[in-house]
Amino acid sequence: MLQRIQTLFLLLASVCMLMATVTPLASFSHNGNPVVFEAMGLFRDGSLESSTWALFVIGAISSLLSIVTVFLYRTRMVQIRISIFNIFLMIGFYLYFGFLIFRINPEAGLQFQKIGVGVIMPVIAIILTYLAIRKIGADEVLVRSFNRLRK
Repeated sequence: MLQRIQTLFLLLASVCMLMATVTPLASFSHNGNPVVFEAMGLFRDGSLESSTWALFVIGAISSLLSIVTVFLYRTRMVQIRISIFNIFLMIGFYLYFGFLIFRINPEAGLQFQKIGVGVIMPVIAIILTYLAIRKIGADEVLVRSFNRLRK
């Protein structure tokens, strides 16, 4: 059912996670020089200082899972399970982001400046995925009720 509202929710969740992987997550300052934390790494003066490729991979997998889930519309229970796994993956994105911040910050002597746009995107994606799960569940209930009427 590609024309259903859950398709829109899942595609928007995919876009949100893609934005989280390519936009800055946080900005720091080190001796007056700007330091940008992105999903691909920690950039100081435009050059990569520390790689955080695993955070990028988590965000990219989450984005791809949302798109794959759209095309599993014939197996609604599998859609729900994959979406729940995707929510846990997005929570893992935040946990790993927090781990990286606490691991890098004391060693490098960075001073926090501001949070980037990419930090809020997984929260929006979690909400959209939850709404998609609810709509997929409603479709499953509707299909099962039609099957009961046919018997």
